[in-house]
Amino acid sequence: MQSFLLATIVVIAYPTVNNQELILPLKDNAEIQAGYYQKRGKKRIHGAIDQNTPIGTPVRAVADGKVLSVYSNYRYMCETMRIMRRLKLKPSYSWPRAKRRLKRCHCTRRIRRYSRSPWISGIYLTIEHKTDRGKVFRSQYMHMSKIFVPHGKKVTQGDIIGLSGDTAIIDNPPHLHFQIRYKGVKRNPKKYIRSFNK
Repeated sequence: MQSFLLATIVVIAYPTVNNQELILPLKDNAEIQAGYYQKRGKKRIHGAIDQNTPIGTPVRAVADGKVLSVYSNYRYMCETMRIMRRLKLKPSYSWPRAKRRLKRCHCTRRIRRYSRSPWISGIYLTIEHKTDRGKVFRSQYMHMSKIFVPHGKKVTQGDIIGLSGDTAIIDNPPHLHFQIRYKGVKRNPKKYIRSFNK
């Protein structure tokens, strides 16, 4: 008997929201500096995609949805000043100045111990989306400098939801930390947005 090799073509089905595939959060920028599977320490992986971009770059909603949560500049600076007082550093009402002071103290380990996780994420927002198949997932945009949409607002794909920034106590260049969550678990954004795979 002759044996036949059957070639199977695997077609990746990207989710759609209102009959539209998800778009890149940064227009015309599909470059990835830190990928989803990048290792961080012995057990942790980087559960997001980092895209280097200058501070103030417009950030877009990847799909239609509703703003679920906003960690605003005001809340972020309150948390920053709380940490600075805990470290016995002079509080600063300006984030660039506060970041310089925090970096000079060479106490990143202590900062992470005293800080709450949203502070490490910087100014960020979460948008909830529902696919055409009824699955609900969330997109998160972190380390931003400004947010233009309030909690509860409905956004349309491509809406400018804020500006990229550098609001996180890390040494990397300014970038957008983009994350997808489904059922509370971090997912690889490349499996949701086709343009990341080009």
